[in-house]
Amino acid sequence: MSAEQRRRALFILGLLGVLAISAAFRLPGLADKPLHSDEGVNGWFTLRLYWWNVYRYQHTDYHGPFLYYVNLLFFWLMKPSDAALRMGTVIAGISVPLMLLPVRRWMGGVGIAVAGLLTAVAPCMVYFSRTNIHELYLIAFSALWAASLARFAHKPAMKWGLLASLAAALCFANKETTVLTVGFFGLSAGAAWLLGTERQDGEDDLFGGRNRTEALRDWLWGARWIWLAGIVLFAVVTVLLFSSFFSYGFGVKGFFLAYTPWLEHGTTGRNQGKPFLYFWEVMRSSQGFASYAILPAVLFALVRRHRVGVFLTTWAASAFLVYSLIPYKTPWCVVNIDLPVFLLCGWGAQQAWLLIRDADRPTVVRVLATVGIVLPLLAVPGLARESLQVNAEGYDDGSNKYVYVQTKRGFYAMISDHVGVAAGKPDSDGLGVQTVNVDAKNPARWYLITRGWDHERIRYIKTVPKKKHIERADIVVATGKHTRKVKRLVEEAGDWHKEDYDLRPGWKVTAWYRQGLWDAYEEAGGREAFAWPLPEVESPHRPTKPKRYRRNKADR
Repeated sequence: MSAEQRRRALFILGLLGVLAISAAFRLPGLADKPLHSDEGVNGWFTLRLYWWNVYRYQHTDYHGPFLYYVNLLFFWLMKPSDAALRMGTVIAGISVPLMLLPVRRWMGGVGIAVAGLLTAVAPCMVYFSRTNIHELYLIAFSALWAASLARFAHKPAMKWGLLASLAAALCFANKETTVLTVGFFGLSAGAAWLLGTERQDGEDDLFGGRNRTEALRDWLWGARWIWLAGIVLFAVVTVLLFSSFFSYGFGVKGFFLAYTPWLEHGTTGRNQGKPFLYFWEVMRSSQGFASYAILPAVLFALVRRHRVGVFLTTWAASAFLVYSLIPYKTPWCVVNIDLPVFLLCGWGAQQAWLLIRDADRPTVVRVLATVGIVLPLLAVPGLARESLQVNAEGYDDGSNKYVYVQTKRGFYAMISDHVGVAAGKPDSDGLGVQTVNVDAKNPARWYLITRGWDHERIRYIKTVPKKKHIERADIVVATGKHTRKVKRLVEEAGDWHKEDYDLRPGWKVTAWYRQGLWDAYEEAGGREAFAWPLPEVESPHRPTKPKRYRRNKADR
């Protein structure tokens, strides 16, 4: 085996090791953490796809369509379940090192290993990989987008242009904040173009050894057909996904309209306003020492004016500043800052490794270079410990800054009580009981449907329910501002048993059960007989397709 073959084999083994570590942090106990309310909504939208082939992009309240189609794939493969709902984001989180393969020439085996280890074990990365939200898809495709752009900058070629276009389209198909990523990449490319210096070794240079004028000419006029092909590919992917594969034309218009409400959310803070240093506090609390591991890489990039280093440094700095300046902040957005930070750590480690290997360098330089590798690696054990603790036990502990309005595990007791009470009804058919859910800011819909309930037996109401709805119900649930009025209606409607459950920090959910049904439930063993976790049914009951979605008799 030649030296090159040995290096390649070692790289493959190292990459597989990183992927295995990443999977080990994400897969075990995937369904343990209660679904966040947003996950419950995403699960419901996917169930509509699964049952009726219906998805309609709603640009005012929800993000892009990609997540739902990936969820659908795993529903087909695994049946609708808590684990299946999260499997796509798990794979997205695991895949980040693979997205860096196009830039192995700059990241190197050491760089990809270091960056991969950091993304594999960092608490925020792991926690949100185990949550069904759009952010991890945005991160994975942003990494692929950046890597493809780097290869295009080095030597414009159709394959890299098309891959960058595809990655960009998939980023936009996940979140509107992709426009910020466009700005980060543009600013970072401009900084590398203005501040970076040509390197004698064209293979190591981001611009392939060309000067500024030559590079700009090759990227623009010289690559005009690549740009045209990329625009066509971007348009095709965007139209397909946002139109729900040509079944909902307004979705394409919604793609453009979305920036008005989301701009308003971002600038006003809406109900998610946070101070400027919020993301720094999240990073400092969840990553601690790792937040400083980029310093050697930043210093090396700026002193050497290395174009790759300047690009990554500008990306990390601009992402931190822009996300911090925007009033609207949610903790999962921090992974958009983590990504360039971890890539910068990996790139710095690779540069340090090259210096260490160079026998012609002074000993003091080679010794100092070890800091660039050791510093990020020293952060890995601490990150791993916190990730294991949070994801195994502290997943609903609000003292962790990235555990945000998370449904608490006490919520499971309500689902157990619902299922147990329904099972004890004399005429039970296994499809649940008549339920009224008021202000349902919780994932109960998902849990009950996947445990066999007929969705049509649950009435979801955003205002105070009518008295007739209470009288017909076997269970009444209320959260938030209408709870007191619901309580008054319930007390007027007969004999009920009341239970309070944890929902999320600072919030409770109240449920009333027909006293006779509750008594039968307790006689049957109560929560001990229906202890969580309750398994999902093999095939959730498929409700009737709503009239607004029907096109012909076959849809009924």
